Amino acid sequence: MDIGQPIIEHGAVDVRNLRDGLARVGPDFWRLDQASRVGLAGERPGGAVYYYNDQPIFLARAALNEAQQTGRVSVLRNAARPLFDAVDAIVRDHVAPLYPGCDVLRVQLAELPAGNTISPHRDVDMLALIHRTHIPIATNKAVAFTIADEDFFLGEGVLYELNNCARHAVRNDGDTDRVHLLVDMLPHSVGRAAYFDSAKELAVAMMKAASDGR
Repeated sequence: MDIGQPIIEHGAVDVRNLRDGLARVGPDFWRLDQASRVGLAGERPGGAVYYYNDQPIFLARAALNEAQQTGRVSVLRNAARPLFDAVDAIVRDHVAPLYPGCDVLRVQLAELPAGNTISPHRDVDMLALIHRTHIPIATNKAVAFTIADEDFFLGEGVLYELNNCARHAVRNDGDTDRVHLLVDMLPHSVGRAAYFDSAKELAVAMMKAASDGR
């Protein structure tokens, strides 16, 4: 969303449980959602794990079109994912209260390995309409987030909203990986989220909706 400035800092978040949990996961953790990562963000370094996902890879459907046509967006809650409880507690206690007129749309842990960059880009379509928030879980002083040609350092355990409609990029010039929790909040003026707790439940609901629409 165009928030009229590059970034807003909302304040500190207790990320200790999530940070400690991440220290215990194995390398396969970051490959859990590789196909979805590529489908949603294209080829970029590092992995991502989706806890709430409005566009799971098995169900190709444009969320923006669904919101425009039906007033709702179907969202899969991946409650079986490792660290779900720690992630969900942060979303529930720290992010959602700041956006009372919104629903949770997409939640992901995203890594940027040491020595890698995310090229300059702007978010479009549905992502231009949402509030995109970042909480660094692990970072280092050599990570720079560039927004509208200005560099920012995002501190660990701080909640930020970024102007994702502005051209932005990230570089990790340090020797440790960067991990952010990204939480996208969907304004009710765009659509309402309908949550499903399994891929089967979501697929059945989507097929029923398509059938009812005929």
